[in-house]
Amino acid sequence: MSESSNRKLRQSTLQFKPTPNSPQKRKMDRTNQEQEEKRKKAGDAAESRRAQNTSPDKSDEKIAQTSKYFDNKEAEESKQKKESEPTEKNASEGNAKADGSSVDPPKEKSDEDAPTQQYEMSPEEPDSQKTTASEDSLDEVMEIDIPNKKPSMLQRESSWRGIKLTDLKTAPTCLSLVKPLNRKDHTVLIKLPYQFSDKDTQPPSPYPASFVDKWDQDHVRMPCSPQNEYPVETKTSKTTLRQRWGLIEEALSGKINGPFELEDAILTYNQRYSKKWDFSSMKQYFLDYLRREERNDFFSNTLPKMIKLALQLPLLCTTPIPLLKQGKSHSITLSQQQIACLLANAFFCTFPRRNTRQRHSEYSSYPEINFNVLFQGHPSRRKMEKLRCITHYFKRVTDKMPLGTVTFHRKVIASGRFPRWEDLGTDFTNLHVSSAGTIEDDGKGMLQVDFANKYIGGGVLGMGAVQEEIRFLICPEMIITRLFTEVLDKNESLIMLGCEQFSKYEGYADTFTWDGDYQDKTERDVNGRMHTEVVAIDALVIRDYKKQFQKWCVQRELNKAYVGFHCGEESANHLPAVCTGNWGCGAFGGDKRLKALIQMMAASAAKRDVCYFTFDDDELTDQLYKIHTFIQRENGLGVGNVIQLIDQYSRNVVQKTWWNAKPKKNLFEYIVAAFEGTLDSDTTGDDFSEGSVEAHGDLNDSNYSKEKDMDVDKMDDDKNDEPDYKSNTP
Repeated sequence: MSESSNRKLRQSTLQFKPTPNSPQKRKMDRTNQEQEEKRKKAGDAAESRRAQNTSPDKSDEKIAQTSKYFDNKEAEESKQKKESEPTEKNASEGNAKADGSSVDPPKEKSDEDAPTQQYEMSPEEPDSQKTTASEDSLDEVMEIDIPNKKPSMLQRESSWRGIKLTDLKTAPTCLSLVKPLNRKDHTVLIKLPYQFSDKDTQPPSPYPASFVDKWDQDHVRMPCSPQNEYPVETKTSKTTLRQRWGLIEEALSGKINGPFELEDAILTYNQRYSKKWDFSSMKQYFLDYLRREERNDFFSNTLPKMIKLALQLPLLCTTPIPLLKQGKSHSITLSQQQIACLLANAFFCTFPRRNTRQRHSEYSSYPEINFNVLFQGHPSRRKMEKLRCITHYFKRVTDKMPLGTVTFHRKVIASGRFPRWEDLGTDFTNLHVSSAGTIEDDGKGMLQVDFANKYIGGGVLGMGAVQEEIRFLICPEMIITRLFTEVLDKNESLIMLGCEQFSKYEGYADTFTWDGDYQDKTERDVNGRMHTEVVAIDALVIRDYKKQFQKWCVQRELNKAYVGFHCGEESANHLPAVCTGNWGCGAFGGDKRLKALIQMMAASAAKRDVCYFTFDDDELTDQLYKIHTFIQRENGLGVGNVIQLIDQYSRNVVQKTWWNAKPKKNLFEYIVAAFEGTLDSDTTGDDFSEGSVEAHGDLNDSNYSKEKDMDVDKMDDDKNDEPDYKSNTP
């Protein structure tokens, strides 16, 4: 345990030693009792859900719902039969169906008899959308509400407020002249000069003509590098080193008729993991989830093309790919063909030194890229749907390769270059807010926000299935950022320009499902990139509700949003609006009102309008429109004024509540009341009764002054304040 961890533990131990029969002791006893009751209720609720999931009627109902990838005729017949027959008969049939699933290879079935596989939730998945922080955390356990469905389509006139969606600036109409690609602070893997044309029939040519290898800590260690060697055992039981690319070519060139042969091939050049990787999810996907004809088509058509594409790596990716490291702004442009080649290698788990999870390994500060993480573990429904998205992408690109390009840009702003937020007099820009619609569907041509994990992509190859993971699954070209993007620092963002969407989806989190092919008709610029710009910015994970309102925390989130939205000295007339939503909320536990204001302030400082989708939250839609109108039109408050009001709310209201309890007066109500002079003497709305902060002086003026003067950089330097994003992806 580090010194800072020990210090925190000592402080927390000293802090919670109330005298017997004191108000603090009685308050703690009540709190502990309430927590015990909550845990008991949660356990009872989980038991009830498990009982419901195994009940005959529920089983029948779920089987009918999960038949979207097969002929719906079976589901309809099942539904009609259920309605016409007695309940007792339905129960017996439901139990028979529920007991019939298996991970063993099934007997060959005709397409008409193909079953709809019902997948139980993995033990790693939450069995509800309510999650809590770790019990051994020093912060109070906080309930987190994660949606379980995709927001409504943008079609209700009454669902939006503010300016019209069509009045927001969008690309390409608002953009200034797009400059041709060049190699200044920019690694371009295609031959220049290059200009995209709709009449092109071939992908851009790689640059240079032959493979150049750089096997060092500043570049991606390529599978085809001559220096990529692997120990193998000879016939005489001696160990010798062989070039790993030769092993990969031999293994993938063999006959692969099914998932077991695919597993054997991958383990041929990953022998040290032969007893660690189980491939359970991958085998379940091909054996039980897909219909026979789909499985046969994959192994007879798609997989051989994927292998051919992967083995073209030394011919297609000839330029050494630099690592986008912390503290350095840099861009990488690849053709969509090159990205598909790299992703095919990730599917076959060929990237060296990327499989270990040891804390001090070479790539410990990078996300996983090899797909073994997706293939292994409990075969949950989430993983089945993810594999569906991935295999659909490979079918699309191997049938008809896209001809465009994609640019990835790591953006860094030095700590001294951020606005002085409290002194900023900038007015709020325009707002369109809607409860219906999604960023990817209705934010066309805008700067679309990826609610990112600081390890880019979050749990896309694991159990995660919320906003970022879903975006990476329907636009799999984004996954390649995990190959070269180091963990994002507090003053950094990642721009992804030109990624194509290949799939549609329904649901969210536990209900996420692939919903068919998507043909992306977005226009391309002269460099072949689609006018789809996505910015990845990572919010803080909130374990203690009160901390997010403190000055250092608000400033950190303002800076993070600003580094994502800012675009140099570009004129406001040429900047598309920011399209965002409840960033840092949901799985990350942030307060929706605070995070919305932070994003609006950062966008205003970056000279961009805001399009905000509230995820079917009509109440939040009205509240955002009203507070924006109050700030911008009625009172002309600047960004600095609002930041000062947030700080007052933190000190006068939030910090005077106990533990993780939420104040009765929310942030928007406080801003209106403070500016209009209608605040009560008791600004918290709570009585200063026994056990309250005021009554016992647990928070005094000296504590406030120390916190107020604390610099955000110093606070962020304490890494123990942040969760392990890589192992605990929300």
